[in-house]
Amino acid sequence: MLNKDFLLKNIKKNLNNIDPALAMEYLLWLDKQTMYFRDGVLRHGYGLLPNDLKRGDIVWVEFGINIGTELSDIFTNGHYALVWEVDFGNVVVIPLTSRNSCNSPLCLNLGIIEGLNVEKPTNSYLKLDAIRSVSKRRIAKIASSKLGKIELDKDRIRLVKKHIYNFFIEDTYKIYNNNLEILNYIAYHIDNG
Repeated sequence: MLNKDFLLKNIKKNLNNIDPALAMEYLLWLDKQTMYFRDGVLRHGYGLLPNDLKRGDIVWVEFGINIGTELSDIFTNGHYALVWEVDFGNVVVIPLTSRNSCNSPLCLNLGIIEGLNVEKPTNSYLKLDAIRSVSKRRIAKIASSKLGKIELDKDRIRLVKKHIYNFFIEDTYKIYNNNLEILNYIAYHIDNG
């Protein structure tokens, strides 16, 4: 069985040849992740969340440090994200970035969103490739907003819905409808001999 001293030595060894600033960033994330874990086990409250989270709200989310090209908070402490669904202690969010990665079909340019990047307004890009469910513990208020969140307008919410439909649902729906037509055809010919 592994013990804590061995694990701590192993972590130190594995971080030995990594850039010190990057290693420190990882350790800070590990510390915060440990705090989230502790608060969840001890059933502590969620902290300062924006009130009444709902679809279309933009909030600040700490995604943590992740693997490879996954969305990561290295040197950022989080990203803006669009709330898509709220379910008990979890929230389905779609991250936003100011980096244009629209060579990906899963990226959607939402333009300049009033209230975001106040000091230097810039386009916001929705990253459907990074949609995920997060604990409410990872969500924080947006400091520059009285409500702690920014509400996306209805036209942009419809645009996001359409983009989600186009890339995650449409093909499956077409296959389902096609299969349903085939089954109805077979059932009709069985019934009518």
